[in-house]
Amino acid sequence: MKKYRKPIRWILLILVILFLCRVLMFQVYRVPDFRMASTLLPGDRVLVNKIKTGLRFPNTIIGLPGAGAPYADVLRIPYFRLPGVRKFQRQDIVFFNNPAGSDVPVDRKRLGASRLVGLPGDTVLIWDKQLYINRLKVDPPKEGRQEYRVVTKGKPVETAFLKKFTLEQPRLIAEIGIYDFDLSHEASIEIEKLADVSNVRSTKQFVGDSKQDYYPPSFFFLWNRDQYGPLVVPKKGATVVLELKTVDLYRDIIETHEGHSLIVDFKGIQIDGQPANEYTFKKDYCFVMDDNRDNPGDSRKIGFIPFDHIIGTGKQVLWSGQSKYDYIRRIQPGRILHGVK
Repeated sequence: MKKYRKPIRWILLILVILFLCRVLMFQVYRVPDFRMASTLLPGDRVLVNKIKTGLRFPNTIIGLPGAGAPYADVLRIPYFRLPGVRKFQRQDIVFFNNPAGSDVPVDRKRLGASRLVGLPGDTVLIWDKQLYINRLKVDPPKEGRQEYRVVTKGKPVETAFLKKFTLEQPRLIAEIGIYDFDLSHEASIEIEKLADVSNVRSTKQFVGDSKQDYYPPSFFFLWNRDQYGPLVVPKKGATVVLELKTVDLYRDIIETHEGHSLIVDFKGIQIDGQPANEYTFKKDYCFVMDDNRDNPGDSRKIGFIPFDHIIGTGKQVLWSGQSKYDYIRRIQPGRILHGVK
């Protein structure tokens, strides 16, 4: 039995090192859908670097690593992040714990990926699909997608085209052959050349058009995917005026992320039982947007992302494989060690 002790010790040591690397240094994220297409595609395994922008320590230390894994909520560690090699920057692809709709510890919330476009203190505006940060135009992602209305001659677009450009199934608008596709610029040009396609145009929502649960949930804000803002990204130490018209923009921050009670009634606005006409933020936040701009699950839907929810950045697809979409290749060799930006 003694001759096995040394190998067992080495195996245990290696497992502990791998476990610590997974928890503290690097993590592999599997892309579940098309929200970051075409930059990231379903089935991509992206290497998430937790050290570059500062290691965030987990809140729960008893349990298996990862959102949804078993854990014991008997001890929570306050948020702590070590200094990184560099700070988060606009256009970083960030990986974060989704802040929406969960009271579990931050590190146990569902993971998401998106592109950071607004830093604390930035003014964000989307006008006629064009993104502005601090009044400056921001170009859309090179491999991003947007929605196009495609009119066919009564026949659906062939599956081979969906497979070629790794596209999501189109949304049927009318039985006569009208569909909405999420397409890259290259794919929009190619689909127009198909014999069974008679017209292709970009779609646009106007002010007051379908709100579709965009953030914030308030009748005072008639924002949608193409007309959004302007709004200032909350910054630690910054103070905002609270009014009946604007309080819903900061409700989640005040109640969920910063732990106060907020009451709005005929007496006015009260925070922790005291009248309030302004509020000073205790944390930094950011604004993220998906590269598939017209089919979002980003800050336009879930609101501001607290910086303590971000786990790291990613620039490398290790490999790609999926079985959810049967018309798309299960394994995509061309995406092995594929760089993203």
